Order: sequence, then C-alpha cells, then structure tokens
Amino acid sequence: MKSFSLQQRWANKYPELGTEPIPVEPNISAGYFERERERIFKRAWLNVGRVEDISGVGDYVVKDLEILRTSLLVLRGRDGIVRAFHNVCKHRGNKLAQSCSGGARSFICGFHGWTYDLAGKLVRVPDEEQFFNFEKSAYGLTPVATEVWEGFIFVNVDPHPIETLAEWMDELLEQYRGYPFAGMTRVATYQATVQTNWKVFMDITQESYHVPTLHKRIVPDSNTSKGNPFCHLPSIRLYRRHRASSVYSNPDHQPTQAEAVANKFGITVLEGATSEPLHPSLNPERVTDWAFDSNVIFPNLILHVGKGWYITYNFWPLTVDRTLMVYRFHMNPANSLGGRISQEFSKVLARDLLREDLSTLESVQSCLASGALTHMPLCDQEIMLRHSYKVVHEFIND
Repeated sequence: MKSFSLQQRWANKYPELGTEPIPVEPNISAGYFERERERIFKRAWLNVGRVEDISGVGDYVVKDLEILRTSLLVLRGRDGIVRAFHNVCKHRGNKLAQSCSGGARSFICGFHGWTYDLAGKLVRVPDEEQFFNFEKSAYGLTPVATEVWEGFIFVNVDPHPIETLAEWMDELLEQYRGYPFAGMTRVATYQATVQTNWKVFMDITQESYHVPTLHKRIVPDSNTSKGNPFCHLPSIRLYRRHRASSVYSNPDHQPTQAEAVANKFGITVLEGATSEPLHPSLNPERVTDWAFDSNVIFPNLILHVGKGWYITYNFWPLTVDRTLMVYRFHMNPANSLGGRISQEFSKVLARDLLREDLSTLESVQSCLASGALTHMPLCDQEIMLRHSYKVVHEFIND
C-alpha cells in the first residue's frame, strides 16, 4: 500500500490545467449548451443501461433522450446480440415502441400497422400494393451504433463514429476487465430532474472538498479524520477525456449503532479496504485508507466502485439549466436476512447522501445565472472539475 501526503499538489502533476479561476459562462449560456448538444452528445458514446436490463430474446428498453432529440429502442435480438435503433416508424414517423420496457417478438406501429422484426427489418406493410415502386428492404429501422463494455451498453448516434467504444474508453478499457459487475444485484434506483446545468450537477460528484461541510451530519467521520480533516483525495488520475480518483476512508471511523448491526451481517457502502485482498481492478494505486474508486466516463457517466458494490450516475441534459439524473446502486447478492439488513442500511444511507448533494444544486445554478459571479476559483482538490471543463471546451471547439 502507498500512503499519501496532504501536502501533495495535483497542479504540479498536471500543470497543463493551470490554476486560474474558470469561467461561469459554460454553465449558463444557451448557445454553449447547443454546441455541447451538437459536438459532444451527438458524437459521444453514451451509456444507456446494462445487458441485464434486456437479458432475454426480445427484451427491450426505450430511451427518450431529449439531448439527442430522439427516442432509441434498445433490444436483444434472436441471435442474442444487443442492438439499438431510432424508435421511429419509417412510414410517417410515429414512435414505434410506446412503453418504456418489455418483451416482444416484433414491433407493430400503432398508426398504420407496419411491422418490424428484432433485427429492425420491415416484415409487413398492410395493403402494400398501394405503394409505388416499394421495396420493404429499404425501409428498415434506422440503426444506431451499439457496443458493450463489461456489461454496460453504449450507443453512438453519429452515423459514422470516429472511434470504436474500445478506443473511446481508452485508459479505463482494461482496468475493469472481468470485474464481477454482472454478479451484483440492483438494490435501488433513484432519479431526479433538477433545475441545474448538467456540468454543475456532475461537479459535486467529482470532488470531496464538500464532504466535511455538506455531509457532516450523516457521515461525520467516515471520510475525514484528524490527519485528513478536509477529505483530501489520496489518488487522482486524469486521462485524455476521462478521469478517476480514489476516496479516503478514515481507519478510526466509529460506526453508529445501525451501521454496526449492518456491518455484522454483510458489507456496507461505508466499508473500505481491510486486510482482505481487494479485486485487482480496485484501488489501482494501492493507497492506504481506501474507501472506493470514482470513475468519470466522458461525457455523462459516473461509476463508483467499492468493495462489493457499485453505483452509476447518468446525467442527461434537458436544457441549459435542467438535468435528469438516474442513479442505480448495485451490491453483492444478499444470501440471508442479515444481508438484506446490510443492503437496506447502505441504500438508505446512499439516498440520504444523494439528497444532501441535491440540496445545493438549484441555488448554485440560480446564483451563477445572476451574474454575481463570472469566474469560479478552484482549489487543488477540485482539479477534476478543472479537467472536466477543459475537455468539454476542447470538444465544442474541435
């Protein structure tokens, strides 16, 4: 294990990011938001779920993505392959699948009865003879590039993506190869539509500077200590477009009575590194007093991975100052009633921490929009935010 110093300066390791305050304008400008739509989200690989969501042949989910101005139909074909299509009938543009999820042998448009198979092929047109020079093969559903990484389904609506998903994942591609995501059970799903810019929403998950203030009531000493009172991050890894960190765990943390009971029967979300070996994917820099790893997969997915659990956040921009966040919490399966108690403790704690994060966002957005602040000074512990804004800026000016 490697110890870390509170005197470490991340700005010295990543001098190309500078130390100047960063402008507020990208979080409040409608024009900037439209460039993000066109130059980031319409070109990026975007996570739309996991393979367990569509485990059987014909299982599907509908993803209505306002940032892309489209609805996507993600399904598992008869050959077992996961595919995605624009959820648009090729006749008159009706939305093909209306329900958000389900199972189907084919998809029938409710407008005129055009029918498509699980490969997106048009197989039936009522009164077909009335059409002129008509070939059904020319009117299949419009496909969307779809690939899977470690069970996570990604789509790219660019008709000709400039990178494969493997190229997009880049430095994170191999770290989680073989990690047992599929063996974990979803224990909670939370979502919220918040009046804030998507980057402002993501910012709060990319730094721990707020922990001793915002979360002092719920987790007063889980991630802070006399030796690390401001929850300095022991490891920060900045990549070409993604970024990651390892979060500190106080080895002298005193559990509450409820937490002690939960710890007795299973793993909880507060449990950090112990003498028990971790999966090699975790804590890549082998820092001491490790709590969990946080991975920011550009542009809008955050993946927290801890001992026996993982959390995904998907941040879907709706407007310049409105964002939908979908939060999914997975843990190792509970094999006993006690294990269920541990899961319940963790999911309720995670919910309450999330609520505290949400409590700041709308007031931050309204204050940024007021014009009272033109730039934001960032401390060394907020360097992941600095990297985030730099990557976004580079994309929209490419």
